[in-house]
Amino acid sequence: MPLFGLHVSSAGSWVLTFERAKELNAEVFQFFLRSPRSWKIKEYTPEILHQFIEKRKNWKGPLMVHAPYLINLATDKEDLLETSVRVVAEELALCDQLLIDYYVLHPGTAHGDVREAVRKVVSSLEKILSIYEPKHTMLLIENTAGERGDIGKSVEELALLTEPFPHDKVGVCIDTCHAFAYGYAINTAEGFELFKLSLDGKVGIQRVKAIHCNDSKVPLGARKDRHQHIGYGYIGRDGFANFLRDEYFSQLPYYLETPKEGDWDTKNLNTLKELYSEVTS
Repeated sequence: MPLFGLHVSSAGSWVLTFERAKELNAEVFQFFLRSPRSWKIKEYTPEILHQFIEKRKNWKGPLMVHAPYLINLATDKEDLLETSVRVVAEELALCDQLLIDYYVLHPGTAHGDVREAVRKVVSSLEKILSIYEPKHTMLLIENTAGERGDIGKSVEELALLTEPFPHDKVGVCIDTCHAFAYGYAINTAEGFELFKLSLDGKVGIQRVKAIHCNDSKVPLGARKDRHQHIGYGYIGRDGFANFLRDEYFSQLPYYLETPKEGDWDTKNLNTLKELYSEVTS
């Protein structure tokens, strides 16, 4: 059965993420090791590492860390590319130490030829894994909405980005909002099945390890990354029911990245649980 959770703040200390997730009755959670728009990592001590690892040992569901938004493995700016590679390698090593299951990143943005940008991402990933090859943490490539030259927007691009790497080292995280905004009609039964068949045929369904669960503020194919609360966007409840009744997708962890407003985290988690109960009753 699926596990439901969300992105939580790591403000103050990574250790606090466990309590924040527990307060919301989350079974899984995601957090940042640093500000998503900063290269500077949060200060930590051996004691913080020890405390986190001890709490991790008692947490059953898979944990995910999201890479900073500044990362761009497709850039033609050498200084940005060098920093991106270094930071990802550093965070992968730290995730391994913290027993984090998944480290997810946006591949990057192309400023020219898309094919060359895809090759650059693959080359960057190869370099990262030559610097540090994780033993526990799996690196996940997240699909994008396709705005501003985003790489990883289509199933075909995800296939090109993952094919060179072993299945136990590099996988895929599907963001529902991004997939829909790019043009995959996952809100309908037929569109969902076509999306799944394409993933299975080109990427391999077993590569998909997690779901970023977000509704969309924009219509199908708008190519804008605008997250909405579950059931209140253009994907709608039926779209998420498609995932939750599916034999494969119903076994994955779901991480909400919906807007942080009032008690909507609780409402969104409850909506997912209600939907799962409805499709399995």
